[in-house]
Amino acid sequence: MTKRQSPTPANDVDMAPADGASNSKKAKVGHEHAYPQDIYTIESDFLKNSKFEILYMASRARAEVPRYILEYVGANYTSKTPLNWPAGKKKTPFGVLPILTHRKPNGDELEIPETGSFVRYLARLFGLDGDTLEEQVTVDVFYQASADNILSTCLQELWFKPDPKDKDTINACFEKLMPFFDGFEKYLVKNGCNGYVIKDKTTYADFDIYDWMNHFYETYPDNMNKIVSATVRPGLHKLYTRLNSHPRIRAYIDGGRWEHRPSVPLLSMYSAGINVTDYEKSLEFYTKKVGLTCVLNVAPPGFGEKERYLELTTEKDGSGTKFTIYCPGTSLEKFQEKYKIPNTPAVAFNVADVKEAHDRLVKNGVVFSMPPANMPWGSMALFDDPDGNKISLTNTGNFEE
Repeated sequence: MTKRQSPTPANDVDMAPADGASNSKKAKVGHEHAYPQDIYTIESDFLKNSKFEILYMASRARAEVPRYILEYVGANYTSKTPLNWPAGKKKTPFGVLPILTHRKPNGDELEIPETGSFVRYLARLFGLDGDTLEEQVTVDVFYQASADNILSTCLQELWFKPDPKDKDTINACFEKLMPFFDGFEKYLVKNGCNGYVIKDKTTYADFDIYDWMNHFYETYPDNMNKIVSATVRPGLHKLYTRLNSHPRIRAYIDGGRWEHRPSVPLLSMYSAGINVTDYEKSLEFYTKKVGLTCVLNVAPPGFGEKERYLELTTEKDGSGTKFTIYCPGTSLEKFQEKYKIPNTPAVAFNVADVKEAHDRLVKNGVVFSMPPANMPWGSMALFDDPDGNKISLTNTGNFEE
């Protein structure tokens, strides 16, 4: 154990290495980018019993990096928005947000304005900085370059332009960003291209560039895929995929931890489909005449003779929204009676968990005509839209031919 001075002179805090936290490496995770996973454990009572609050508008922006840090370490924190900001400005040190408040176990409070200042405070508190002066300045340079240069470039070259959605404007902005991404990559390559800025240790610098890449992948995926991939700037790609697959970061991004980043029950539109009486005739029509590609043609377990389920797409590799063909075999009425489906849905949305999505939508006032139920292909539930259309929530299992 090392003894370090706490931020307030009145409290000397005994902390494990890295300020009371263990940043240990565990076995590889079950993910396509299976880099060693950071498993961070808070070990000191001081940090375990500390509470943090981030005050900011209902936005990611300048408060997202400190949120990532607090999520990563597993700290006890809340993210709040001001109820009356014009009046509340007078109560803040400089009249601007965000502000971090650290409520210590002894009741003392430390209020810190300015994002960069409290990001570094959290880094020192939780040991997410370099161990030597040279490592610390490397981390600081990486963080500052990301926080300042990418933001200023996007402001000047994109967001302040007459049409920020113009394709040529977006492409020109990414051309201006290239030198910075090259600079970040040089630091990562110098460290062994392992996805870390220093050694194999997560630092606060990782989160700012990750936040930018996450935003770019969400908003400008075509541009981002060209400048960062497994073969183009692989160091940045490893840093991104490492944090993007981290359980705590992933859970935060998926939503539900903060009211202004709510969880999204619908992951994607899975399919739109029709019912037919002769699947062989339909298959021939849609593949040979219409030109679709059949990616699934099965008799699901439990179905009777000639009952069939098919999925077709416009993409040769089978990606994209599926066009489904249901063939109930004997009759649609018997099919509906067998599975207690009042009306076969024409549209299905893909969800991670049917019951969880069902429960969340019910709270929002959505009326379900069929509650979550296990089906031969997985699980599903049906809800009604205002016009009585049946929409399906679906989580598909694996079919066997």
